[in-house]
Amino acid sequence: ETTYHTLEEGVVEYCTTEPPPATEPPMEVLTSPGEGPLKPQELKSRIALNSAKLLQEQRVTNLHVREIAQHLENQNDLLQMIRRSQEAQACAQERQAQALEGTQAALIALIQMLRPALKDFRKFLQSSTGNNSIASAPAQNEQPAETGPQDSGQP
Repeated sequence: ETTYHTLEEGVVEYCTTEPPPATEPPMEVLTSPGEGPLKPQELKSRIALNSAKLLQEQRVTNLHVREIAQHLENQNDLLQMIRRSQEAQACAQERQAQALEGTQAALIALIQMLRPALKDFRKFLQSSTGNNSIASAPAQNEQPAETGPQDSGQP
């Protein structure tokens, strides 16, 4: 005889079958507190019910493990994206540093090229200032001379 049981509606099913009559006397029968000895069919039903409960708990645990694994995969993907972003930032910073070094080198070269010209220009200004101070004293009373036709911007 086979009996079908449902632990929860549509969740876990299990069945028990009636064993053929035993030729040996049954072993010691378990008892529940406050109850008499359990019949073999009741024991089988309890075992089947406990097994079904454990199976359901295992399924729920497996579902939680899958959810945790999915979450960890998502975290790993996110960490990989962060790592790639940081690598790209490091490359950009390195290129920026190289560009700044190139700019600095160009400015140093420009300063070195302009230094002699600046010295010459300073000497020229110093010599002009000395000559102009003597020549400009009588010129202060005179009106400035015209410099010629103004450039109107037309040919």
